[in-house]
Parts: sequence; structure tokens; C-alpha cells
Amino acid sequence: MININQTTDDSATAEEETYAEELGTIVFQSALMQYLVSEDESQAAAFNAFIESHVETDSFLEDLCNEYPEFEKLLREEMLLLQKELAEIVPD
Repeated sequence: MININQTTDDSATAEEETYAEELGTIVFQSALMQYLVSEDESQAAAFNAFIESHVETDSFLEDLCNEYPEFEKLLREEMLLLQKELAEIVPD
């Protein structure tokens, strides 16, 4: 399962959690935009309809990735890119 808001420390502060959530949103939106421009109008409409009808479910991201594996691929690529960029900015 993909967790785009995953933190590495269970004792993360509220500020760190907010930051992680914001980064997760940015990653998700980037993958979303890439996916939508790669699909035709009817496929994009179906994708948006799926999101609208499932966004409130606990398993939203998992369900979305299962239904749209190409979106999952883009999302994983965006997550890896962000991790790489963060590693360059914040060394171990």
C-alpha cells in the first residue's frame, strides 16, 4: 500500500506531520496532473468520477491505485523523485 504521508519517526511533531501532509498533497497532485494529460477525455472523466465517489473512503488511495495502475506508477515515480530531492537537501 502506498502512504504518501509516511513519516520515519512515530514521534513526529504536529508541524512535521503538517509538512508531510503538504508534501503528500503536492506529490499526489503532480501525479494526478501527469495522469490526466496522458489520458483521453472519456478516460479522464472516468478517473475523476472514481476519485469523486471514493475520496472519502479509508482505502481511497489503495483503491485508486488498484483501479488505475498507470496512475500508481506515476505516483511512485513522483514519490521517488521527492525522496531523491529531499536527500540532496537534507543529508543524513
